[in-house]
Amino acid sequence: MPCNLNFNQCNTGCNFPRPIFTCFRNFIALLNQSGNTIVNPVVEGATLLSSVNPQTVAAGGLVVPVTSFSSGSAITNDNGGTFTAVFGRYLVSYNLNGNIGANGSSSYAIYLDGVIIPSSQSTTSGTAGASTTHSGSAFVQIVNPTGAITLRNVNTSTAVLNGGSVNIQKIN
Repeated sequence: MPCNLNFNQCNTGCNFPRPIFTCFRNFIALLNQSGNTIVNPVVEGATLLSSVNPQTVAAGGLVVPVTSFSSGSAITNDNGGTFTAVFGRYLVSYNLNGNIGANGSSSYAIYLDGVIIPSSQSTTSGTAGASTTHSGSAFVQIVNPTGAITLRNVNTSTAVLNGGSVNIQKIN
């Protein structure tokens, strides 16, 4: 008794299971005839982009970004250095341009509810006052109804920032 063709019209023989895409040419033809559009799902209302204006940040102090774009209400910025995010998982990233502190180093990190996320820390050293760039990122899981995300100067001396950005995007 002959075997039937599989869903993409390729003869796979009588031995099953067989790979679904054994006849790639017919699979492509099937996709080209389809009226379906495949899209990458995007979480609605879950992006906040902020710019960092020139500022002096005390040792242990908050970097104060100003919201430049916000989509929805999952993430808010108090424009005082604290972002509030609702329950979920987020990608938080920053890129800062500034000067090395008086003690010869410069360091920033992301905090969640007042606790440092060590993997997000960026540190440079060199001549005091020299230009430097910092960047870092971290996945942040908010398990309470809301969580406070901040970016801080973790150095022991005051830092001078010339500009930069902080981006927060909800993943799920």
